[in-house]
Amino acid sequence: MVPMSTLSPPKAPPIPDWSRLVGDSIVQHGPWHTYLKLVEARGRYPDDLSRLGYTEILRNMIVRDFLHNPKGMQAMPKLTPEFLSNFDRFNLTAQEGYLVSLIDGRLDLQKLLLLSPFDHFTTLFNLAKLQHERAITVPQ
Repeated sequence: MVPMSTLSPPKAPPIPDWSRLVGDSIVQHGPWHTYLKLVEARGRYPDDLSRLGYTEILRNMIVRDFLHNPKGMQAMPKLTPEFLSNFDRFNLTAQEGYLVSLIDGRLDLQKLLLLSPFDHFTTLFNLAKLQHERAITVPQ
């Protein structure tokens, strides 16, 4: 009898030690870089619950840092001059575009949350992302 195949089944990539990798990356590069690396790892480890958990922890850290200013929820985000003069360089999602359309310099974060059709956490995360990308500024 002849064996059907001499090839072994493909091996799954070894699962990284996310706790060490995430901790080191936050210290060396900050939360945004670490978050983007975890999003990038989604393609290679789509079902890794540990990666998903660390991604959500980082999203929470980013929102917490965004809200950590003296004015808190009364801070009024404004569009940056860079965004106003060159908005096509920003690759906005539909959610981000909608939030940008609400920002007029008169509404504070609390009012933006009321007007936004998205849940509060998603709205705050998208605003933090816009601030990170320098599309908006939140005066301290």
